[in-house]
Amino acid sequence: MKTWPQWAGLFAAGGAGACLRLVLSARFDAALAARLPHVGTLLVNLLGCLAIGALAAALAPGPLRTITLVGLLGGFTTYSSFALLSVELAQASRWAPLATQLALHLVGGVLMVVIGAAVVGLFGRAA
Repeated sequence: MKTWPQWAGLFAAGGAGACLRLVLSARFDAALAARLPHVGTLLVNLLGCLAIGALAAALAPGPLRTITLVGLLGGFTTYSSFALLSVELAQASRWAPLATQLALHLVGGVLMVVIGAAVVGLFGRAA
């Protein structure tokens, strides 16, 4: 990313991805939530993984790839980036870093949600 138009493209693509995530997840939730809570988030994450796999294979390195993968799909779901990085580690037979990444993202993410909620709860009670 070397020029302001490229940065603007990244910014716009990220915003478009976030809006698309909101619309799709809300529609999926409205249609299917009775069967599975938060199914919209699951389907958006799976769709984002499908898209990042296809586009990572199809796009050559450069600004368009960065804008698409980091901007559009990063705004749509960062889970797709996590999944792509995990696949790349597996393809390189880097099993220890893969296991570490999986554990830290999954367990660490859940723990950080709990800690964040506890911190806000502590500050909320003090106010």
